[in-house]
Amino acid sequence: MVLDAYERLVVVSNRTPTGIEGGATRSEGQRTAGGLVSALYPALQKRGGLWFGWSGRATRRQAHAPPHLVRHGGIQFATIDLSEEEINDFYAGFCNRALWPLFHCFPSRVRLRREEYRAYRRVNRTFATQLFPLLKAGDAVWVHDYHLIPLGTELRRLGWKGRLGFFLHTPFPPVDILTILPFASQLLADLNAYEVLGFHTQRYRQNCVDALCSELGGTFDGQAYHSEGGAVRCGVYAIGTDPTTFARWAMSTQAEMQSKRLRRSVRGRRIVLGVDRLDYTKGIPERLLAFERLLERYPAWQRRVSLIQISAPSRTRVPEYIEQKREVDRLVGAINGRFSEEDWVPIRYLYRTYSQEELAAFYREADVCIVTPLRDGMNLVAKEYVASQTADPGVLVLSRFCGAAEELREAVIVNPYDVDGMADDLKRALEMPLAERQERWQALIKRVCAVTAQTWCEQFLADLTSAP
Repeated sequence: MVLDAYERLVVVSNRTPTGIEGGATRSEGQRTAGGLVSALYPALQKRGGLWFGWSGRATRRQAHAPPHLVRHGGIQFATIDLSEEEINDFYAGFCNRALWPLFHCFPSRVRLRREEYRAYRRVNRTFATQLFPLLKAGDAVWVHDYHLIPLGTELRRLGWKGRLGFFLHTPFPPVDILTILPFASQLLADLNAYEVLGFHTQRYRQNCVDALCSELGGTFDGQAYHSEGGAVRCGVYAIGTDPTTFARWAMSTQAEMQSKRLRRSVRGRRIVLGVDRLDYTKGIPERLLAFERLLERYPAWQRRVSLIQISAPSRTRVPEYIEQKREVDRLVGAINGRFSEEDWVPIRYLYRTYSQEELAAFYREADVCIVTPLRDGMNLVAKEYVASQTADPGVLVLSRFCGAAEELREAVIVNPYDVDGMADDLKRALEMPLAERQERWQALIKRVCAVTAQTWCEQFLADLTSAP
């Protein structure tokens, strides 16, 4: 990684990592060590970097106190509190009820409130004014995700002339969906404040370039978008996981004990595993219906297979997520009520958060991992599952509508809207012979090891460092 061209890496995200004393506490649905954290920590530690973001706390005051600073593991963390009104309008409102469904191509779920958009701009301005005094000449600032698109513009207005990059962790929608947003042109103009824009897949990058060219004018030369304001490099950087660590966790003594308990609990039956945040983009109801259809159409699999669905609580204050939980609870109850017998419950529904290390044991024992979002930026569960397999590997069933499908082509690729098709593909995965499972896994693990969290970080920072 090219590090000598800047003095310090400054990471900005809506939330800072969990478990930092005096800073953020564990947020709902967040794992103890996510892919973003494991990717960025080494780069930050190398130069004594800074991580800036919201603390996760609410304050009754509108005026913002100076950032709370704490040093942890050689990294400085700076966090600010937001008011209840800002949390409701900026985070629960515009971010999660306008941008999130829009970027995931759910236009019917988009709720537009101009006061929430004004709060979005205002909070980004607050981030900039609180961050700017902490910046030093030579810093490289890396902004993350849809919450903070205008942050680059606000930093430039304050006089920041240093390196500035942005990475979008969600999909980028086609231009005809993006422009449902009345403020689309303003957000596209905000992207011009950055030197490098990063996306998970070629499709997401192309959607962004199409929107920039059609709404703002300018041209794209295959690497950079050119306009009167200058050039912005638009790159594809697929985020990965840490396969070595997952392999170690999956083979640990603790995982061995947890795996034995899991096998005893299902009485040796085959295991289909789903792991998601409880979010309407994840396709959990469709997955449950596909499992029900499997039991209907292929009754020989009744009593022989169990679906373990782990759903981490997520955005529990947002009405759409409350409704999603009700729907999942209803489906689980209906399917279990229909098929359960005295010694077999077809679906085991675990509504809680597990650490990544705990998940590795589930991954290891699952005969099939079903990762079927209706739309997803990347989805690291698919890569974590592959990394956790042993000599008798399971089968990855993967939605064609998540970013990971662009890389992991040896998975069983499915259309999550096609419930009958998913049921057939589940049967195919459960019956796949060992030789085919091993052949697919060998190809998948090669890809997972080639594109890791570290390579993602290194490639983006190398391009940011070399940008004009």
